[in-house]
Amino acid sequence: MTEVLCARTPVVLHCADLRQALAFYRDGWGFAVRHSVPGVIAVLTRESVTVQLWQRRADMAPQHFACRLLVDNIEQWHMALQSAPGQALPALLEQEWGREWGISDCEGNRLLLVQSAPHAARRRASA
Repeated sequence: MTEVLCARTPVVLHCADLRQALAFYRDGWGFAVRHSVPGVIAVLTRESVTVQLWQRRADMAPQHFACRLLVDNIEQWHMALQSAPGQALPALLEQEWGREWGISDCEGNRLLLVQSAPHAARRRASA
């Protein structure tokens, strides 16, 4: 599994079934569809998070991806998605850099939502 810190960069995920993944993010997780070409790509957003879903070519091997996404209000995300479809971690985790929480989508991709701790943001600003 590949893991990347995406910050505010769109996440790009290849899907075995684009229609199913699009419905999962839109209907299950509350993402809005910004652009869609059926059978090719869908671009979805929710607050500061952008996800690009691409139909995986038949000759591509299945992949599972993990990424960290910076969000502004992790409690809202946690409350909204805790009971949504997907496999979610039960609780927010307190880390040195802030708080994080993870959930897996219908394709097995892991999205770790991160809200930076105020002290971590100050430390970055002074560097």
